[in-house]
Amino acid sequence: MAGTMTDYANLSKDMFQEITKFLSFPDDYIRFGAVCSHWLAVAKEKCHSPWLLFFNFDSPKFFNPLEKKVYQIEIPELYERRCAGSSYGWLITINQHRNINLLNPFSKAQVKLPLLPLDDVWPIRMFDKLIYKAVISADPSKSSDYIVIAIYYSKNLAFWKPGDLTWTVIDNDCPIQDVIWYNKAFYVVRMDSKVCRVEFGINNRLIEIIFHDNYNLHMVKRYIVDFMGDLLLVYRIICPVDDNEYANSMTAMNMKFYSTKRFMLFKFDQEENQFIELKSLNGHILFLGSNHAMKDKTKNDIIYFSDDRIYVSDIYGYSDSGSYNIKDKSITPFPLHNIYHQAKPPIFTDVNLYPW
Repeated sequence: MAGTMTDYANLSKDMFQEITKFLSFPDDYIRFGAVCSHWLAVAKEKCHSPWLLFFNFDSPKFFNPLEKKVYQIEIPELYERRCAGSSYGWLITINQHRNINLLNPFSKAQVKLPLLPLDDVWPIRMFDKLIYKAVISADPSKSSDYIVIAIYYSKNLAFWKPGDLTWTVIDNDCPIQDVIWYNKAFYVVRMDSKVCRVEFGINNRLIEIIFHDNYNLHMVKRYIVDFMGDLLLVYRIICPVDDNEYANSMTAMNMKFYSTKRFMLFKFDQEENQFIELKSLNGHILFLGSNHAMKDKTKNDIIYFSDDRIYVSDIYGYSDSGSYNIKDKSITPFPLHNIYHQAKPPIFTDVNLYPW
């Protein structure tokens, strides 16, 4: 028996690749990884990079951008819910009744959060769009010592910790575009290009770290990234489309369609106390969108991006997602545009099938 198990453990890489072609997702992957430590390593390698969660009608699907392969999985917990963020394989979801949950889409574990404070002017029909983005400081599967922080009403900031009965609101006077957990603290980047650290204490507040010139870029989305210990500021330049089928059809309806044109990267130099432009990621991938910004190792410098707008056309939905090659500045849309859900944005998430 021991000899047989050894033979199974030492199958060739080509054989493993052939076997995994026939596995259904996620159940067969979980069983495959439970055979032995070697098979678990192979299974984890297949799911080591973030995947894109998107919706065909109300049916969730996963797209592996590295393999260009789509997987379907039943997640009834996402029915009539919008994903407003993802961290460590957990999704932050909200519905039309403002109910907010943390959800692990594979283990089905959930954490119910309190309702966010509500402004009377916010339309009831848009309650599921209340949260602009939310992230978590640590994996709830491994620790109860974590914080959920949410950008809502575009400029308000609030946080919640396990055991809290309500959210705690932090004063702010400018729209916030991104938030991340970095170096044991939350950092945000605002629309005025100020990068601030969230200070918890008697007076919860934002402390300005640095202001970065926005190069007079009006149509820009800003992201903040923990890149191997360095703090990166990423500009996503968005422009009106005027040369394709979208523009032709939407012009007739007096509508505009915007798409991503390029990205700019800046690294924070602590000694100089300024951001310095980067031209390379040194063989890494970034995953940007409504998710907690993530990275992975690869041969090429690529930015994978998802359409993280709050408001989109009901006709074309969330279709501005794809990959950006930093070297040649080319953009390749994901081959999923015709089936993007019109009301649910796509989002990158870790495929955390193996918490052990």
